Amino acid sequence: MNREITAAISSCLLDEPCLTVRKNVPLSRLTSMGVGGNADCVLSPRDGGCMIRLLDRLRLSSAPFRVIGNGTNLIAPDEGYPGILVQTAGIDRISVTGNVLVAGAGVPLGRALRRAMEAGLSGLEELFGIPGTVGGALYMNAGAYGRAVSDCLRYATVYHPASGEVTVRTPGSLVFGYRTGSIREEGMIVLSAAFDLSPSDPATVAGKMNEILETRNAAQPTGLKSAGSFFRRPAPDIPAGKLIAEAGCAGLTEGGAAVSTLHAGFIVNTRGATERDVRRLAERVRDIVKEKTGFVLEPEVEYLSDL
Repeated sequence: MNREITAAISSCLLDEPCLTVRKNVPLSRLTSMGVGGNADCVLSPRDGGCMIRLLDRLRLSSAPFRVIGNGTNLIAPDEGYPGILVQTAGIDRISVTGNVLVAGAGVPLGRALRRAMEAGLSGLEELFGIPGTVGGALYMNAGAYGRAVSDCLRYATVYHPASGEVTVRTPGSLVFGYRTGSIREEGMIVLSAAFDLSPSDPATVAGKMNEILETRNAAQPTGLKSAGSFFRRPAPDIPAGKLIAEAGCAGLTEGGAAVSTLHAGFIVNTRGATERDVRRLAERVRDIVKEKTGFVLEPEVEYLSDL
């Protein structure tokens, strides 16, 4: 662990009993793909105030750091991460007032949707079964079955690493697109978000959520380690998985990584895959799809070593 990281950790620990510190943590345990070496240090604040103070100290240090949720869209490097990872899991408060649900960045998306269902609120059931957190969902503008998380956003409270400013951003001051948006493009860190939902019968909402989950489980390799859909759609009406399957890539392997035969849009970890396996396989798929279809696939996942 280098001097800058050690100094940053010492600074962050000052007067912060709400901060958990772990060193030399296997990245394979922090990401759904299950690959990667060790992270030098993982800091886990247990509330939003602690998170803000932590980010203030880190941005003034010279230590590299990255904020992560559940790591469901992240491919970790085999050589590890020589910096500080900040986990949002402890920022997990949920509240419901009227038709508005407010959730911390670290709340698992499924937990937020179940809370909405219990309160008799509807609006984002199509997203049920998507892994990851509320913060990660907004960062990527996660979506499924014609619905995106931004569709019901009332506001997001975000941290700006460049200035240390905390602002409340409404949809009118944000831009969202397919698996992206100004939160991601401008490097904002989500602290919490509020969603406008509609009153509904809890049983009806639960029924729709179960239906979505059954459809997802039947069509996707949910029982294997993966980072979800690996590539973006090259066009709104052209699924990447369909192109990959038609190009004959389903079942291709590279080391312990494989293109799923159930859903070719997924690269899965079948037996101790490495980041190198995943990268090589993804590049082969891109080359074959480009040669056979003319479309150039872009990754939906992020490589930690590239950030």
